[in-house]
Amino acid sequence: MENFDAIIIGGGPAGMFAGIYGYQKKLNLLLIEKEGFLGGTPLTFANKFVYDFPCFNEITAKDLVNKLVDQLMFNTKTKVLTNTTIVSYIYKNNVFEIMLSSGIAITVNNIIIATGNMIEIFNDIEVNSKNRINVKINQETNLSHIYAIGNVCYYQDKPSSMSTAIGEATVAIRSIVNQKK
Repeated sequence: MENFDAIIIGGGPAGMFAGIYGYQKKLNLLLIEKEGFLGGTPLTFANKFVYDFPCFNEITAKDLVNKLVDQLMFNTKTKVLTNTTIVSYIYKNNVFEIMLSSGIAITVNNIIIATGNMIEIFNDIEVNSKNRINVKINQETNLSHIYAIGNVCYYQDKPSSMSTAIGEATVAIRSIVNQKK
């Protein structure tokens, strides 16, 4: 059974950025995506311009996704599995034992949820009336070692944006790094 510092659930921009930044911080990461490709919601509007991503005044969603995929796949050792979901998990002795839909069993110390919407498998996560996860300042949920980033998060009176999601990925990764010390 392979062990990872964290599993990232969701291969959209927030999840990919978490994989890129986590690799830079020397974390052993696994990113899973339920679809057969990376990119998430931005690919629904592939030719729409994105104006809120750092380093680009404007970039099409498709071009942004392609740049993130290239950086993740060719400049990191973050393991990526598409067409993959979590079938079951248990948490014992401060470790998650997870069974993936591919039949692979893994252990992880942390989970980063970057799904853009709720995941039914984590029944104990507190959600608000908008079906979003309430997160602490370090992106941790009410459950120990489970973090949330991107559109799945809720901030009262604060709109979500791609740049917010990138910042959240950075905070979650730093929280995991600090926890390892």
